[in-house]
Amino acid sequence: MFRAFVTAIGVFALQAFSGTNAPAQIIFPGSTPQGDILRGEGVFLQGAGLFNYYTATADSINADTWMRLNEYVFQSVREASMRESRRIAARIAKTKENYNEILDRLYNAPEFKDVRRGDALNILYEHLTNPQIPESSFRLSPVHLSGDNIRNIPFMYAKEDATFSMQRLTARGKWPVGLRDARLVGARRAYERAVDDALEQQIEGKLTLEAVKAVEAAVYDLSASLDQVIPPSRDKVYLEARNYVKRLETMKELFKRKDIEQILGEIDKYAGTTVHDLVAFMKRNNLRFGVPDEIGDEQSLYTRLFASLRQQLDLVNVPEPEPKK
Repeated sequence: MFRAFVTAIGVFALQAFSGTNAPAQIIFPGSTPQGDILRGEGVFLQGAGLFNYYTATADSINADTWMRLNEYVFQSVREASMRESRRIAARIAKTKENYNEILDRLYNAPEFKDVRRGDALNILYEHLTNPQIPESSFRLSPVHLSGDNIRNIPFMYAKEDATFSMQRLTARGKWPVGLRDARLVGARRAYERAVDDALEQQIEGKLTLEAVKAVEAAVYDLSASLDQVIPPSRDKVYLEARNYVKRLETMKELFKRKDIEQILGEIDKYAGTTVHDLVAFMKRNNLRFGVPDEIGDEQSLYTRLFASLRQQLDLVNVPEPEPKK
């Protein structure tokens, strides 16, 4: 009995001081298998409910975060757009202010460069085409202008982006020093004959491909002959001659444009004697004053034309133009 008692005490002590807990089943009063199953389902559904609750809370937080971010982006973009709009409006206002200042200068106090570039002449031309000016004003106060001027004016035809003049095309009597060499007489004469033939056909509306090719060949021969007579260099005489030949190469393309063909025909038959005749011709053919070349006398011609246009404008008493808004 004593040994059994000691053994029981030892087992009890070992269990008491052991580091592991012996698993035990909690038995509720009145416990049944069906009740345990339902209690387990209840615990499970309680966890599922908490999961759904916290998930909904997280979704609400995420939605609110995205709404705040979206609003921030919207406000930032709108503010940036408003700042850019203000900058654009300021630039437009400044551009309009500068534009009106330039128009005022060209009309009332043009600078020397404004006349030489043709800008001042185009401003006067626009005012002379004002529909408020009656035809009788031009007839009662005519400003005479030689018809030969029209053949020397470099006209700008915006539709074809071309600047041309009869003088540039024919080059007769306007050859630069480098091309006046006696050894280039044949090449010059060949070009003049080819251009005369092409112009005659063009004015009559019967321009042929052979005539155009003859002009192209004449320009090519003139260019090659120049380099043989005067070796290419930076010398002013050679550069002026070379630039002149380049201009002829550009002019030959005019023969391929039908609209310019008709304009050249009108220039050849032009019989006007006044500033109003010139303005009417330009308006009818949608022409403007082009940029004159430094070669020849186009710039000095513009100085004389400006004086005539200004005189005509003063005589017809055009109302002062209002600044464009």
